Amino acid sequence: MPTRFTDAYLEVKAGLASSDFSREREWQKLVDRARKLVGDDGFEISHAGLVDDLRKKVRRANGRGHSEAALFFEAAGRRSNGAGGVVDGALARRLGALKMLRHTYFLKRFGGHKIWIVAIPRSYTDWPHSTLKGEEGHVRRKLDDRAERFSPEDRKNLSHASQEALKWVHRGMMVAGSPLAPKNRALLTRWFTGSDCGDAEIVQYAGTINEGLKKLTATLKSGLLIYTDSVSERTAGANEGAEAFVWQDRLDVVYVEEEFFGVENTVRGLTNWARILIHELTHAKLGTRDHAYEWQGMSPEKIGARKAVENADTWAWFCADCAGALTQGLVEYALGR
Repeated sequence: MPTRFTDAYLEVKAGLASSDFSREREWQKLVDRARKLVGDDGFEISHAGLVDDLRKKVRRANGRGHSEAALFFEAAGRRSNGAGGVVDGALARRLGALKMLRHTYFLKRFGGHKIWIVAIPRSYTDWPHSTLKGEEGHVRRKLDDRAERFSPEDRKNLSHASQEALKWVHRGMMVAGSPLAPKNRALLTRWFTGSDCGDAEIVQYAGTINEGLKKLTATLKSGLLIYTDSVSERTAGANEGAEAFVWQDRLDVVYVEEEFFGVENTVRGLTNWARILIHELTHAKLGTRDHAYEWQGMSPEKIGARKAVENADTWAWFCADCAGALTQGLVEYALGR
């Protein structure tokens, strides 16, 4: 059964609550820091250094010829003999907590945005607390797997995309904040209201848009936003062709799938990545819907102002347009069918 990231996160929290971790002093300190990192509402940025320090410990052990599996078994309070034996649910939670954090990255850039990326190895077909259960040889192989879902280049691009999205949202707020200025009015009528709206209606719509963009800004700057993929659905084919989605998580999570970095979109590269993130965040934070996509045509004259304000892609393309990220041809393409 598919499992949300929030559920896996709660398993990490439960695993870290165990008193069965190694009594070795350095591990005790790391586990205590991990408990502080995994907060009730998401990762705590004041303890973000834990994930880097955990990876440093893994690298030091590797340099001395110790496997990651042996290291984590030791940390979890049980030595691995590499064969035989069975890992039960309680030990799997402890191992899973360490493995999840070992593949968690905190990235921040100027402009105030801060994000987390959880890059579970590609071979996993479920979250670590479930995968690291059963025959010990299987668990050992999975613990030693380092081939992450998001490469260093992917992580850099996701960080850049978040920064770009934040810049676009700020530009959109400037437009919505002064809706009757001629250029701003043109942008609002182009994407949201249509040309028949009077001043009072435009101001009203602009107020709604500005409040929504404030919520997106807060999310991008909160330090709680998490990017991962839907690990438990990797083999199901459910997300084949998907770029990204949100899934009613209690935490702020965007699931980034294989087509996020695809090349078959109307816009490409950083522009497309920022567009996708804004689109998905409006679903999560504003309750938008998918009334129309750009390839279907989504002018307010076609779908109506009410649906335009509810439409996720409209928000994303509006922000891109406010930031000067679109050519006139792209604007006409998105609106004109």
